[in-house]
Amino acid sequence: MRISAICLKNLKRRKLRTLLCVCGIAFSIAFLVGVSATTSRVMTIIREMNFFFEDEIIIVARNTLVIQGFPIGGTIPEKTVDELEEIAEVKDAVPMLFILELRASEISGAFPANVTIGLPLDKLPLLFPPVFLRIEGHLPSNPCKEVLVGRSIADQYSLFSGSSISFEGKNLTVAGIIRGPSIILSRSIIMSLRLLQELQKYGGQINMAVVKLKPNANVEEVANNIERRINYVMALTESERNELTYPILEELSFWNYGTRIFMLIMSGMLVATVEIMNVSESRRDFATLIAIGAPETSIFKMILAETSLLGVLGGSLGLLFGGVAAVFFASIYTNIPVIFFIQDLFNLVPPHLIAEALALAILICILSGIVPTFFVLRTNISETLRAEY
Repeated sequence: MRISAICLKNLKRRKLRTLLCVCGIAFSIAFLVGVSATTSRVMTIIREMNFFFEDEIIIVARNTLVIQGFPIGGTIPEKTVDELEEIAEVKDAVPMLFILELRASEISGAFPANVTIGLPLDKLPLLFPPVFLRIEGHLPSNPCKEVLVGRSIADQYSLFSGSSISFEGKNLTVAGIIRGPSIILSRSIIMSLRLLQELQKYGGQINMAVVKLKPNANVEEVANNIERRINYVMALTESERNELTYPILEELSFWNYGTRIFMLIMSGMLVATVEIMNVSESRRDFATLIAIGAPETSIFKMILAETSLLGVLGGSLGLLFGGVAAVFFASIYTNIPVIFFIQDLFNLVPPHLIAEALALAILICILSGIVPTFFVLRTNISETLRAEY
């Protein structure tokens, strides 16, 4: 307790330097949390995409960019599904239109959603696990007029089962709200394939098909057989989809860890520099303590307590700023109001990231205090006292 009081007194005596040091640490931790939270959310979404199609084959047009089974662009004829169902090992083939809107438009135009999915509605439970497909309301009974809307969109625009929305100039009815935990489905509008083809002018076209195999069918052999029989498609197995996405996840992880290391090193250098200046100014006090018989461990504890305090103050402030930054980044990127991310803050900035960032800030500050501690302990007491007194 006495050591903490001494540390606070020392930090108060050097208010400007302490403030700059704390702000520097806070900036580093805020940047780390903001970037890590945003990057981690993107990686979570990419990984989630593959949960829907485990052990299944995804059919897309050749030379199409595919992220974990979902194509970005490219179309194939809907009749391709009939050719797929002729293959003996194929149990079922589900045609789909998956349209990714990278940035939502204003409410006055097309209804703002990140993802629009069109598929035969009777196949919906086959594709999405029950845990993801918790519906408040009911499945669309009128495939020409009714749709399902994700919870994030519903909450944003105060929609409920029975609400009317305008999509591509056509009035549609919300049959149900998807309340599952899926990030993708929370920003989705799901409708019948025919309705989406009509609205988006994809007559007789789809951009993917999901192939379900019969028991004991060899996935690799079936995929190769499909590509031989239908030369304008790619048949992607789960392992192939993971291979396509791996470089993206690897790149995101690289920048995530690189940012963490760089910002923590900068924080460490800042704390070490400030502590060396503080120690240099306090060398008379330390020399006096050593001369009257104070144990070296007490000085060691004093310096480390001071650096730890800087880490706690800077880390806590950084977590606050980082959380705010992550919320605004997510809001700007998705065009979703800030209030919805604040309500869901601990999903955007998970507790393990908060604990990790604060622990790293304190650890780096403690390690940075070791250098000035050895500087003090190696001080020549006689020369210091002679020079100072």
